Amino acid sequence: MSAVLFPRKHARHAKPSTAPKVLLAGGMTAAFAVTDVALIAGSASAGGSTAQFERLAQCESGGNWSINTGNGYYGGLQFNLGTWRGVGMSGYPHQASKSTQIAAGQKLHSQRGWGPWPACSRKLGLSGDGGNSGSGSSTAAATTQAAPKSSTERRAASARASRTRAANQAATRAAREAAAKARAQRIAAIKALKTTTPPRFDGHVLTVGDRESYRIAVKHWQRRMAARGWTIGVDGYFGPQSARVAAAFARGKDVTTGPGSVDKQLWDLAWSAPVTV
Repeated sequence: MSAVLFPRKHARHAKPSTAPKVLLAGGMTAAFAVTDVALIAGSASAGGSTAQFERLAQCESGGNWSINTGNGYYGGLQFNLGTWRGVGMSGYPHQASKSTQIAAGQKLHSQRGWGPWPACSRKLGLSGDGGNSGSGSSTAAATTQAAPKSSTERRAASARASRTRAANQAATRAAREAAAKARAQRIAAIKALKTTTPPRFDGHVLTVGDRESYRIAVKHWQRRMAARGWTIGVDGYFGPQSARVAAAFARGKDVTTGPGSVDKQLWDLAWSAPVTV
């Protein structure tokens, strides 16, 4: 005895065909008037593989090819009588063999694709003329078509990556060349700096104690030290950076001053001492 499944509220099934219905002439015995061999031979050009219709039946009816729940849809592929007879079948779908039902499904598929089973075909990824858009069983044609596209995408991505690397390398080289040029120009300017008579020292020793006060003397000294090649801001405020430069300059000239301060001796050396690079 075949298993009985409860009818679904929204059954997935083949939609009725608009073709004229074929009237059943003889009772139940007429269900097998057309043999499986004839059906299979007649559907040689139909679409969809046996494996795909087996999967479709699992979704539509739980794989029960003889199911009849009384909801008007029959068999593994849940045909209704209008559609079943519209593709040339007689009797009832659930009374036909599995191969007959599959042959009928293939014939319907050749006419309407996977549209008669919308929910399950989407769920299974079935599309086109028997192909599968999901991950289960893509056809050889689909695989062949996808391969060139994938290869083209990989080549395009590789080309983009190569162009990006080349652009980055060019930018890095340009930055290094610009930095080297600027350094060479700065060194040349430092070497060309001539000793000169220092401007008058106003007697005020420059220290960080005056870091909050702007002094023109501080700005003059900072500008001179920058010209000698020291890294120093020229803003007229004697802050920690200026103090560090003063201390290093004093050590280099072997003179003694207050820690990080500029007295007259260090002031004069900023203009009169030769520049060493």
